[in-house]
Amino acid sequence: MNESEQPDMEMREATLPDGTRMMIAVKPGLSQDEVDLLAARLWQEPREQ
Repeated sequence: MNESEQPDMEMREATLPDGTRMMIAVKPGLSQDEVDLLAARLWQEPREQ
């Protein structure tokens, strides 16, 4: 990757609805509110068993 290219994803810290903090890979440039919302959506999805 050269200097003019931006990475496709970046790691950001997010706060889940229960207050837990986690790292999530997101597109660069998202606001913190958008990052937290994406993490909350992942957090509420049913987990496969």
